[in-house]
Amino acid sequence: MAKKILILGAAGEIARMLTDRLLAESDAELVLYGRNVSQRLALEENNRIKLVDGTFGESKKLEAALADVDVVYLNSMSSPADTASVVQALEKAGVKRLLGATIAGVEDEVPYELATWTKNSLPASYIKGENDSAKLVKDSNLDYTLLRLTWLFNDESDREYELVPSGVEFADAEVSRQAVTQAILDILNGEESEYVRKSFGLGKPNTHYGKPSFY
Repeated sequence: MAKKILILGAAGEIARMLTDRLLAESDAELVLYGRNVSQRLALEENNRIKLVDGTFGESKKLEAALADVDVVYLNSMSSPADTASVVQALEKAGVKRLLGATIAGVEDEVPYELATWTKNSLPASYIKGENDSAKLVKDSNLDYTLLRLTWLFNDESDREYELVPSGVEFADAEVSRQAVTQAILDILNGEESEYVRKSFGLGKPNTHYGKPSFY
């Protein structure tokens, strides 16, 4: 496990779950970065936590937050401009390791029925933003791991997931946020070489539906 982790977009649901579990299950220091996080996150005082209020476009603030950081988790990749700012800050700070959460479909890997339903359910600008951001990360010199998330739901008792590598059809229609959090923890605790400069579909096994079951 890394000694110091920067969580970008720290007020997001998965980012909050990840923060809670890292505090409970590791000794890692956490830098929690995001817009107004000091007001949005109700955290007990903890000397392992540093809160930084900022946007991804504030390059100087972002670079300062990267001091002594081993790993960065990027909770949102919908804005290519923000993703580019993050990539540039990491490269300038000499921080190589990035875990990024994007969406299923950025590699044209989703079966037609589910892909069509997704396309009709999300704004075209959002999908394009995720695609452009994924390309920016892949074209960088970073030791990235991209997680292509399928449709999300909440279930505290459900941490089941599978990682589907690039080049393989990714048919899972849903996965719990709790399972995504578990996957991130497993990657942080795992052998880095298994994940570096790779992209994985992240879904619940055997959910090969034309749309998520909760829609």
